[in-house]
Amino acid sequence: MHKSLILAGVLALSLAACSQEKTADSPESTTTETTTTTTQPAPPAPAPADAGVARTEAAAPAPAPAPAALATQPGPRGSQVALTKARVVGDILSVELQYMLPPSSDVSGSVSVFEDIDQVNYVDDATSRKYEVLKDQQGKFMASPLSFNNKQFRVDVRKNLPALVSLKFPAPPATSQTISLRIPEAGSFDAVAVQR
Repeated sequence: MHKSLILAGVLALSLAACSQEKTADSPESTTTETTTTTTQPAPPAPAPADAGVARTEAAAPAPAPAPAALATQPGPRGSQVALTKARVVGDILSVELQYMLPPSSDVSGSVSVFEDIDQVNYVDDATSRKYEVLKDQQGKFMASPLSFNNKQFRVDVRKNLPALVSLKFPAPPATSQTISLRIPEAGSFDAVAVQR
């Protein structure tokens, strides 16, 4: 076995020598010297003085500001009612209200307000036509939050925590610029500009 290994090694050396002679004898070949140089890796660039990890405490997100009121009326049980939205999208007028207790209120805790939705409506100021809250396919008013009987909206009003009410109406004609909205126990919001 040692003889076959020695013989294989001699053959490999012979072939290598022959191929080098053949390359050196061929007219196309050129001889180049190869010098091997080892390069040292470049030292790392010094880190900038402020490259360290800085830890900052994130401030608690501020509560979203309440939308600006288009109009405000006194409401039931010492509350205030702010109309914050009257916008037409497609064929629907969306109205949003905020019920709140003023900071000067003597009420501690909360006040519950129930309003009959069939008494909520608006009048198109240009045509004097009255519109009521829309109903869905099941006959429920398109309003929230609805009370258990689906005929009223119910809100619990607290200090520093406004209660939101959303109502959907048929949109007034495109030529109508203002409406007058009537909310029971809060009176009328007159000449409210409709956003489109």
